[in-house]
Amino acid sequence: MRGLFIVLVCIVSAFAAKDYSGYQVLRVTPGTDEHRQWLRELETSMADEIDFWSDIKNIPGSTVDIMVPKRLRATFLDIFAVKKMQVSIMIDDVGQLIHEQDEERKERRATTQDLTSFDYTVYHPYDEIQQWVTDIVDAYPTIATRFELPRTSYEGRTISGIQIKGTGGSSGMRKGVYFEGGIHAREWVSPATVMYITKELLQDFMDGDATAVRFFDTLDWYIVPSLNADGYVYTWTDDRMWRKTRSSNEDHALSGCTGTDPNRNWPFGWAGSGTSPFPCSNVYHGEYALSESEVEAVVDFLREKKDNGQDFVWFIDWHSYSQLVISPWSYSATVPDPDNLDDLQAAGEAMAAGIASHTSGTVYEVGPTAKLLYEAAGASNDWGYAPYDTFDKTEGGLGAPYSYVVELRDTGEYGFILPDTQIEDSGKESVLGVYAMGTYILDAEGL
Repeated sequence: MRGLFIVLVCIVSAFAAKDYSGYQVLRVTPGTDEHRQWLRELETSMADEIDFWSDIKNIPGSTVDIMVPKRLRATFLDIFAVKKMQVSIMIDDVGQLIHEQDEERKERRATTQDLTSFDYTVYHPYDEIQQWVTDIVDAYPTIATRFELPRTSYEGRTISGIQIKGTGGSSGMRKGVYFEGGIHAREWVSPATVMYITKELLQDFMDGDATAVRFFDTLDWYIVPSLNADGYVYTWTDDRMWRKTRSSNEDHALSGCTGTDPNRNWPFGWAGSGTSPFPCSNVYHGEYALSESEVEAVVDFLREKKDNGQDFVWFIDWHSYSQLVISPWSYSATVPDPDNLDDLQAAGEAMAAGIASHTSGTVYEVGPTAKLLYEAAGASNDWGYAPYDTFDKTEGGLGAPYSYVVELRDTGEYGFILPDTQIEDSGKESVLGVYAMGTYILDAEGL
Protein backbone atom coordinates (compact mmCIF):
# COMPACT_ATOMS: atom_id res chain seq x y z
CA MET A 1 0.00 0.00 0.00
CA ARG A 2 2.83 2.39 0.91
CA GLY A 3 4.38 1.78 -2.50
CA LEU A 4 1.19 2.91 -4.24
CA PHE A 5 1.23 6.21 -2.36
CA ILE A 6 4.90 6.79 -3.24
CA VAL A 7 4.12 6.29 -6.94
CA LEU A 8 1.20 8.72 -6.76
CA VAL A 9 3.18 11.37 -4.89
CA CYS A 10 5.99 11.16 -7.46
CA ILE A 11 3.51 11.65 -10.30
CA VAL A 12 1.88 14.62 -8.57
CA SER A 13 5.16 16.36 -7.78
CA ALA A 14 5.95 16.81 -11.47
CA PHE A 15 2.72 18.58 -12.36
CA ALA A 16 0.38 21.31 -11.14
CA ALA A 17 -3.33 20.78 -11.80
CA LYS A 18 -5.77 23.69 -12.04
CA ASP A 19 -7.80 23.19 -15.21
CA TYR A 20 -10.81 20.84 -14.93
CA SER A 21 -10.63 19.83 -18.57
CA GLY A 22 -10.31 16.07 -18.63
CA TYR A 23 -11.04 15.65 -14.93
CA GLN A 24 -13.34 12.73 -14.25
CA VAL A 25 -15.56 11.85 -11.32
CA LEU A 26 -15.20 8.16 -10.55
CA ARG A 27 -17.81 6.29 -8.54
CA VAL A 28 -15.97 3.71 -6.46
CA THR A 29 -17.51 0.86 -4.45
CA PRO A 30 -15.29 -0.15 -1.51
CA GLY A 31 -16.14 -3.78 -0.82
CA THR A 32 -14.29 -4.27 2.47
CA ASP A 33 -13.23 -2.40 5.59
CA GLU A 34 -9.68 -2.50 4.22
CA HIS A 35 -10.88 -0.70 1.08
CA ARG A 36 -12.58 1.98 3.16
CA GLN A 37 -9.51 2.50 5.32
CA TRP A 38 -7.30 2.76 2.23
CA LEU A 39 -9.62 5.39 0.76
CA ARG A 40 -9.46 7.40 4.00
CA GLU A 41 -5.67 7.35 3.86
CA LEU A 42 -5.80 8.35 0.20
CA GLU A 43 -8.14 11.24 0.96
CA THR A 44 -5.69 12.59 3.55
CA SER A 45 -2.45 11.98 1.65
CA MET A 46 -3.64 13.51 -1.64
CA ALA A 47 -6.11 16.11 -0.41
CA ASP A 48 -4.63 18.83 -2.62
CA GLU A 49 -4.83 16.72 -5.80
CA ILE A 50 -7.98 14.62 -5.71
CA ASP A 51 -11.39 15.65 -4.46
CA PHE A 52 -13.73 13.32 -2.60
CA TRP A 53 -17.18 14.55 -3.60
CA SER A 54 -18.89 12.17 -1.19
CA ASP A 55 -17.87 10.76 2.16
CA ILE A 56 -16.66 7.25 2.86
CA LYS A 57 -19.54 5.49 4.56
CA ASN A 58 -19.37 2.41 6.78
CA ILE A 59 -22.30 0.91 4.90
CA PRO A 60 -21.98 -2.22 2.74
CA GLY A 61 -22.59 -1.41 -0.92
CA SER A 62 -22.23 2.35 -0.48
CA THR A 63 -20.25 4.26 -3.07
CA VAL A 64 -17.68 7.06 -2.98
CA ASP A 65 -17.45 9.75 -5.68
CA ILE A 66 -13.90 10.96 -6.35
CA MET A 67 -12.80 13.64 -8.82
CA VAL A 68 -9.39 12.91 -10.32
CA PRO A 69 -7.28 14.96 -12.77
CA LYS A 70 -6.72 13.73 -16.29
CA ARG A 71 -3.07 12.84 -15.71
CA LEU A 72 -3.97 10.52 -12.81
CA ARG A 73 -7.03 8.79 -14.27
CA ALA A 74 -5.23 5.78 -15.71
CA THR A 75 -3.15 5.36 -12.56
CA PHE A 76 -6.19 5.32 -10.32
CA LEU A 77 -8.15 3.00 -12.58
CA ASP A 78 -5.24 0.57 -12.52
CA ILE A 79 -4.95 0.79 -8.73
CA PHE A 80 -8.68 0.24 -8.21
CA ALA A 81 -8.50 -2.77 -10.53
CA VAL A 82 -5.56 -4.23 -8.58
CA LYS A 83 -7.44 -3.72 -5.33
CA LYS A 84 -10.59 -5.27 -6.87
CA MET A 85 -12.75 -2.22 -6.23
CA GLN A 86 -15.67 -1.63 -8.59
CA VAL A 87 -15.44 1.64 -10.52
CA SER A 88 -17.74 3.48 -12.91
CA ILE A 89 -17.41 6.89 -14.53
CA MET A 90 -19.95 9.31 -13.06
CA ILE A 91 -18.82 12.41 -15.00
CA ASP A 92 -16.59 11.88 -18.01
CA ASP A 93 -15.22 15.42 -18.28
CA VAL A 94 -15.85 17.89 -15.46
CA GLY A 95 -14.38 20.82 -17.37
CA GLN A 96 -16.56 20.20 -20.39
CA LEU A 97 -19.69 19.94 -18.22
CA ILE A 98 -18.87 23.22 -16.46
CA HIS A 99 -18.23 24.93 -19.81
CA GLU A 100 -21.46 23.64 -21.35
CA GLN A 101 -23.50 24.86 -18.40
CA ASP A 102 -21.78 28.26 -18.42
CA GLU A 103 -22.60 28.72 -22.09
CA GLU A 104 -26.23 27.68 -21.59
CA ARG A 105 -26.51 30.05 -18.63
CA LYS A 106 -25.18 32.97 -20.67
CA GLU A 107 -27.85 32.38 -23.30
CA ARG A 108 -30.70 32.06 -20.79
CA ARG A 109 -29.68 34.63 -18.22
CA ALA A 110 -31.00 38.17 -18.45
CA THR A 111 -29.53 41.02 -16.44
CA THR A 112 -31.39 41.29 -13.14
CA GLN A 113 -32.54 44.86 -12.51
CA ASP A 114 -35.07 44.28 -9.74
CA LEU A 115 -37.29 41.60 -8.22
CA THR A 116 -39.69 41.58 -11.16
CA SER A 117 -36.88 40.50 -13.49
CA PHE A 118 -35.23 38.06 -11.09
CA ASP A 119 -35.00 34.63 -12.72
CA TYR A 120 -35.39 31.78 -10.24
CA THR A 121 -34.45 29.20 -12.87
CA VAL A 122 -30.78 30.20 -13.21
CA TYR A 123 -27.91 30.50 -10.76
CA HIS A 124 -26.94 34.00 -9.62
CA PRO A 125 -23.64 35.51 -8.45
CA TYR A 126 -23.30 36.72 -4.87
CA ASP A 127 -23.98 40.40 -5.51
CA GLU A 128 -27.28 39.56 -7.19
CA ILE A 129 -28.27 37.34 -4.27
CA GLN A 130 -27.58 40.23 -1.90
CA GLN A 131 -29.62 42.57 -4.07
CA TRP A 132 -32.41 39.99 -4.10
CA VAL A 133 -32.49 40.10 -0.29
CA THR A 134 -33.01 43.87 -0.41
CA ASP A 135 -35.58 43.68 -3.19
CA ILE A 136 -37.71 40.95 -1.66
CA VAL A 137 -37.84 42.79 1.66
CA ASP A 138 -38.95 45.91 -0.21
CA ALA A 139 -41.66 43.85 -1.92
CA TYR A 140 -43.08 42.56 1.39
CA PRO A 141 -42.50 45.45 3.80
CA THR A 142 -45.24 44.54 6.27
CA ILE A 143 -43.78 41.13 7.15
CA ALA A 144 -40.14 41.05 5.98
CA THR A 145 -37.05 42.94 7.12
CA ARG A 146 -33.42 42.72 6.08
CA PHE A 147 -30.72 41.93 8.62
CA GLU A 148 -26.95 41.60 8.50
CA LEU A 149 -24.98 39.04 10.44
CA PRO A 150 -22.80 40.72 13.09
CA ARG A 151 -19.55 39.74 11.38
CA THR A 152 -18.47 40.03 7.78
CA SER A 153 -16.86 37.21 5.84
CA TYR A 154 -13.09 36.71 6.06
CA GLU A 155 -12.62 38.93 3.00
CA GLY A 156 -14.97 41.58 4.37
CA ARG A 157 -18.24 40.83 2.59
CA THR A 158 -21.55 41.61 4.24
CA ILE A 159 -23.72 38.53 4.84
CA SER A 160 -27.38 39.47 4.82
CA GLY A 161 -30.61 37.66 5.49
CA ILE A 162 -34.36 38.06 5.77
CA GLN A 163 -36.47 38.08 8.91
CA ILE A 164 -40.12 37.20 8.31
CA LYS A 165 -42.87 37.70 10.86
CA GLY A 166 -46.56 37.62 10.05
CA THR A 167 -48.93 40.38 11.08
CA GLY A 168 -51.38 38.08 12.86
CA GLY A 169 -51.04 35.72 15.78
CA SER A 170 -49.28 36.49 19.04
CA SER A 171 -47.67 39.90 19.49
CA GLY A 172 -45.29 38.49 22.11
CA MET A 173 -42.02 36.61 21.74
CA ARG A 174 -42.34 33.82 19.19
CA LYS A 175 -40.20 30.77 18.72
CA GLY A 176 -37.64 31.05 15.96
CA VAL A 177 -36.75 29.24 12.74
CA TYR A 178 -33.34 29.48 11.09
CA PHE A 179 -32.61 28.41 7.50
CA GLU A 180 -29.25 28.86 5.80
CA GLY A 181 -27.87 27.97 2.39
CA GLY A 182 -24.51 27.99 0.69
CA ILE A 183 -22.24 27.05 3.59
CA HIS A 184 -20.31 24.94 1.06
CA ALA A 185 -19.40 27.22 -1.83
CA ARG A 186 -19.77 24.85 -4.79
CA GLU A 187 -23.26 23.67 -3.82
CA TRP A 188 -24.98 26.27 -5.98
CA VAL A 189 -28.40 24.66 -5.85
CA SER A 190 -28.53 25.37 -2.11
CA PRO A 191 -28.78 29.20 -2.24
CA ALA A 192 -30.99 28.93 -5.33
CA THR A 193 -33.40 26.59 -3.54
CA VAL A 194 -33.45 28.64 -0.33
CA MET A 195 -34.38 31.73 -2.35
CA TYR A 196 -37.08 29.78 -4.17
CA ILE A 197 -38.55 28.50 -0.89
CA THR A 198 -38.54 32.00 0.57
CA LYS A 199 -40.33 33.67 -2.32
CA GLU A 200 -42.94 30.89 -2.51
CA LEU A 201 -43.74 31.06 1.21
CA LEU A 202 -44.02 34.85 1.08
CA GLN A 203 -46.30 34.80 -1.94
CA ASP A 204 -48.43 32.03 -0.43
CA PHE A 205 -48.79 34.07 2.76
CA MET A 206 -49.95 37.11 0.81
CA ASP A 207 -52.38 34.90 -1.12
CA GLY A 208 -53.87 33.69 2.16
CA ASP A 209 -52.60 30.10 2.06
CA ALA A 210 -53.56 28.66 5.45
CA THR A 211 -50.29 26.83 6.07
CA ALA A 212 -48.10 29.79 5.10
CA VAL A 213 -50.20 32.09 7.29
CA ARG A 214 -49.84 29.65 10.19
CA PHE A 215 -46.07 29.49 9.67
CA PHE A 216 -45.50 33.25 9.64
CA ASP A 217 -48.10 34.15 12.26
CA THR A 218 -46.74 31.55 14.70
CA LEU A 219 -42.97 31.61 14.20
CA ASP A 220 -40.23 34.18 13.69
CA TRP A 221 -38.16 33.23 10.61
CA TYR A 222 -34.52 34.06 9.87
CA ILE A 223 -33.17 33.06 6.44
CA VAL A 224 -29.59 33.48 5.15
CA PRO A 225 -29.47 32.32 1.52
CA SER A 226 -25.68 32.35 0.99
CA LEU A 227 -23.52 32.08 4.11
CA ASN A 228 -20.08 31.29 2.66
CA ALA A 229 -19.83 34.55 0.75
CA ASP A 230 -16.12 34.46 -0.12
CA GLY A 231 -16.17 30.84 -1.21
CA TYR A 232 -19.27 31.35 -3.34
CA VAL A 233 -17.72 34.36 -5.10
CA TYR A 234 -14.58 32.30 -5.69
CA THR A 235 -16.61 29.58 -7.43
CA TRP A 236 -17.79 32.20 -9.92
CA THR A 237 -14.40 33.81 -10.52
CA ASP A 238 -11.66 31.22 -10.02
CA ASP A 239 -12.66 27.67 -9.16
CA ARG A 240 -16.15 26.26 -9.71
CA MET A 241 -15.40 23.28 -7.46
CA TRP A 242 -14.23 25.25 -4.39
CA ARG A 243 -15.90 24.03 -1.17
CA LYS A 244 -14.38 25.76 1.84
CA THR A 245 -14.07 29.31 3.15
CA ARG A 246 -11.27 31.54 1.88
CA SER A 247 -9.50 32.18 5.19
CA SER A 248 -5.73 32.05 5.39
CA ASN A 249 -3.95 29.17 7.11
CA GLU A 250 -0.58 30.90 7.12
CA ASP A 251 -0.10 30.38 10.87
CA HIS A 252 -0.63 26.64 10.56
CA ALA A 253 2.47 24.45 10.66
CA LEU A 254 1.24 22.80 7.46
CA SER A 255 0.05 25.91 5.67
CA GLY A 256 -0.02 26.17 1.91
CA CYS A 257 -3.73 25.55 1.37
CA THR A 258 -6.49 28.10 1.86
CA GLY A 259 -9.77 27.72 3.69
CA THR A 260 -11.60 25.70 6.30
CA ASP A 261 -14.65 23.47 5.97
CA PRO A 262 -17.26 25.65 7.69
CA ASN A 263 -19.44 22.62 8.33
CA ARG A 264 -16.73 21.09 10.50
CA ASN A 265 -16.13 24.35 12.40
CA TRP A 266 -19.23 24.54 14.61
CA PRO A 267 -18.29 24.25 18.28
CA PHE A 268 -20.29 21.23 19.40
CA GLY A 269 -18.12 18.13 18.98
CA TRP A 270 -15.45 20.12 17.14
CA ALA A 271 -12.34 18.31 15.78
CA GLY A 272 -13.71 14.80 16.25
CA SER A 273 -14.39 12.02 13.76
CA GLY A 274 -14.90 12.83 10.10
CA THR A 275 -12.68 15.91 10.19
CA SER A 276 -9.04 16.63 9.39
CA PRO A 277 -6.27 18.67 11.05
CA PHE A 278 -4.64 19.28 7.65
CA PRO A 279 -5.47 22.58 5.88
CA CYS A 280 -5.40 21.01 2.41
CA SER A 281 -8.24 18.66 3.31
CA ASN A 282 -11.77 19.56 2.25
CA VAL A 283 -12.90 18.58 5.76
CA TYR A 284 -10.26 20.64 7.60
CA HIS A 285 -11.89 21.64 10.88
CA GLY A 286 -10.02 24.91 11.33
CA GLU A 287 -7.45 26.02 13.87
CA TYR A 288 -10.10 26.17 16.59
CA ALA A 289 -13.88 26.00 16.92
CA LEU A 290 -15.51 29.09 15.40
CA SER A 291 -12.26 30.08 13.69
CA GLU A 292 -14.34 30.96 10.61
CA SER A 293 -15.99 34.36 10.82
CA GLU A 294 -18.98 33.15 8.80
CA VAL A 295 -19.80 30.40 11.31
CA GLU A 296 -19.11 32.62 14.31
CA ALA A 297 -21.40 35.26 12.78
CA VAL A 298 -24.34 32.83 12.79
CA VAL A 299 -23.57 31.67 16.33
CA ASP A 300 -23.34 35.26 17.62
CA PHE A 301 -26.51 36.30 15.79
CA LEU A 302 -28.63 33.44 17.09
CA ARG A 303 -27.16 33.54 20.59
CA GLU A 304 -28.14 37.19 20.82
CA LYS A 305 -31.72 36.15 20.06
CA LYS A 306 -31.54 33.39 22.67
CA ASP A 307 -30.10 35.72 25.30
CA ASN A 308 -33.03 38.06 24.69
CA GLY A 309 -35.50 35.27 25.41
CA GLN A 310 -36.23 33.78 21.99
CA ASP A 311 -36.13 30.00 21.81
CA PHE A 312 -35.63 28.25 18.48
CA VAL A 313 -37.68 25.27 17.39
CA TRP A 314 -36.41 24.55 13.86
CA PHE A 315 -33.00 24.71 12.17
CA ILE A 316 -32.09 23.64 8.61
CA ASP A 317 -28.74 23.91 6.86
CA TRP A 318 -29.36 23.31 3.13
CA HIS A 319 -26.68 21.46 1.15
CA SER A 320 -26.20 19.26 -1.91
CA TYR A 321 -25.94 16.55 -3.08
CA SER A 322 -27.37 13.09 -2.13
CA GLN A 323 -31.11 13.67 -1.43
CA LEU A 324 -31.05 13.24 2.33
CA VAL A 325 -32.74 14.64 5.42
CA ILE A 326 -30.24 14.03 8.21
CA SER A 327 -30.56 14.77 11.90
CA PRO A 328 -28.33 14.59 14.99
CA TRP A 329 -26.15 13.11 15.95
CA SER A 330 -23.39 13.69 13.42
CA TYR A 331 -20.33 13.65 15.65
CA SER A 332 -20.72 10.09 16.95
CA ALA A 333 -22.68 6.93 16.18
CA THR A 334 -22.20 5.53 19.69
CA VAL A 335 -23.48 8.30 21.97
CA PRO A 336 -27.08 8.08 23.26
CA ASP A 337 -29.73 9.07 20.73
CA PRO A 338 -31.43 12.47 21.01
CA ASP A 339 -34.32 12.37 23.46
CA ASN A 340 -36.83 13.18 20.72
CA LEU A 341 -35.34 10.94 18.05
CA ASP A 342 -38.77 9.57 17.10
CA ASP A 343 -40.06 13.09 16.41
CA LEU A 344 -36.88 14.03 14.54
CA GLN A 345 -37.31 10.97 12.35
CA ALA A 346 -41.04 11.49 11.84
CA ALA A 347 -40.61 15.15 10.87
CA GLY A 348 -37.84 14.15 8.47
CA GLU A 349 -40.04 11.48 6.93
CA ALA A 350 -42.82 14.04 6.57
CA MET A 351 -40.45 16.25 4.61
CA ALA A 352 -39.35 13.34 2.42
CA ALA A 353 -42.98 12.46 1.72
CA GLY A 354 -43.75 16.07 0.85
CA ILE A 355 -40.81 16.20 -1.56
CA ALA A 356 -41.83 12.91 -3.17
CA SER A 357 -45.39 14.21 -3.67
CA HIS A 358 -44.13 16.62 -6.33
CA THR A 359 -44.58 15.46 -9.90
CA SER A 360 -40.87 14.66 -10.14
CA GLY A 361 -41.25 12.01 -7.41
CA THR A 362 -37.77 12.63 -5.99
CA VAL A 363 -36.85 10.18 -3.22
CA TYR A 364 -34.99 11.30 -0.09
CA GLU A 365 -33.55 9.13 2.68
CA VAL A 366 -33.99 10.11 6.33
CA GLY A 367 -32.00 9.38 9.47
CA PRO A 368 -29.30 10.45 11.95
CA THR A 369 -26.10 11.44 10.16
CA ALA A 370 -23.65 9.21 12.00
CA LYS A 371 -25.85 6.11 11.77
CA LEU A 372 -27.24 6.59 8.27
CA LEU A 373 -24.00 7.80 6.70
CA TYR A 374 -20.81 8.64 8.61
CA GLU A 375 -19.48 10.55 11.60
CA ALA A 376 -18.91 14.28 11.01
CA ALA A 377 -17.92 16.29 14.06
CA GLY A 378 -18.44 20.03 14.26
CA ALA A 379 -21.49 19.89 11.98
CA SER A 380 -24.28 22.44 11.87
CA ASN A 381 -27.18 20.13 12.69
CA ASP A 382 -25.48 19.00 15.91
CA TRP A 383 -24.91 22.61 16.96
CA GLY A 384 -28.49 23.49 16.09
CA TYR A 385 -29.76 20.71 18.34
CA ALA A 386 -27.28 20.67 21.25
CA PRO A 387 -28.37 22.27 24.56
CA TYR A 388 -27.74 25.98 24.91
CA ASP A 389 -24.86 27.16 27.08
CA THR A 390 -25.64 30.64 28.39
CA PHE A 391 -22.07 31.48 29.33
CA ASP A 392 -19.82 30.01 26.62
CA LYS A 393 -20.48 30.05 22.87
CA THR A 394 -17.78 27.42 22.31
CA GLU A 395 -19.88 24.95 24.31
CA GLY A 396 -23.32 23.56 23.55
CA GLY A 397 -25.53 24.73 20.72
CA LEU A 398 -28.82 26.45 19.87
CA GLY A 399 -31.17 24.03 21.61
CA ALA A 400 -33.62 23.68 18.68
CA PRO A 401 -35.51 20.37 19.03
CA TYR A 402 -35.74 19.96 15.24
CA SER A 403 -32.36 20.44 13.57
CA TYR A 404 -31.33 19.08 10.18
CA VAL A 405 -28.97 19.13 7.26
CA VAL A 406 -30.90 18.68 4.02
CA GLU A 407 -28.86 17.41 1.08
CA LEU A 408 -30.63 18.46 -2.12
CA ARG A 409 -30.46 16.98 -5.63
CA ASP A 410 -29.11 14.80 -7.12
CA THR A 411 -27.72 11.34 -6.29
CA GLY A 412 -24.80 11.40 -8.68
CA GLU A 413 -25.59 12.16 -12.30
CA TYR A 414 -24.33 15.74 -11.99
CA GLY A 415 -23.34 15.99 -8.32
CA PHE A 416 -22.27 19.53 -7.46
CA ILE A 417 -22.67 20.67 -11.07
CA LEU A 418 -26.46 20.39 -11.08
CA PRO A 419 -27.86 22.12 -14.20
CA ASP A 420 -29.85 25.33 -13.91
CA THR A 421 -32.75 23.46 -15.50
CA GLN A 422 -33.25 21.51 -12.26
CA ILE A 423 -33.46 24.54 -9.93
CA GLU A 424 -37.20 25.03 -10.32
CA ASP A 425 -38.11 21.42 -9.57
CA SER A 426 -35.69 21.43 -6.63
CA GLY A 427 -37.44 24.53 -5.34
CA LYS A 428 -40.97 23.27 -5.87
CA GLU A 429 -40.40 19.92 -4.20
CA SER A 430 -38.49 21.55 -1.34
CA VAL A 431 -41.39 23.92 -0.67
CA LEU A 432 -43.67 20.90 -0.31
CA GLY A 433 -41.12 19.35 2.03
CA VAL A 434 -40.93 22.49 4.17
CA TYR A 435 -44.70 22.65 4.42
CA ALA A 436 -44.90 19.01 5.50
CA MET A 437 -42.07 19.18 8.04
CA GLY A 438 -43.20 22.53 9.43
CA THR A 439 -46.76 21.31 9.89
CA TYR A 440 -45.51 18.25 11.77
CA ILE A 441 -43.34 20.40 14.04
CA LEU A 442 -46.08 22.91 14.84
CA ASP A 443 -48.53 20.12 15.61
CA ALA A 444 -46.03 18.18 17.72
CA GLU A 445 -45.02 21.28 19.67
CA GLY A 446 -48.60 22.47 20.15
CA LEU A 447 -47.97 25.75 18.33
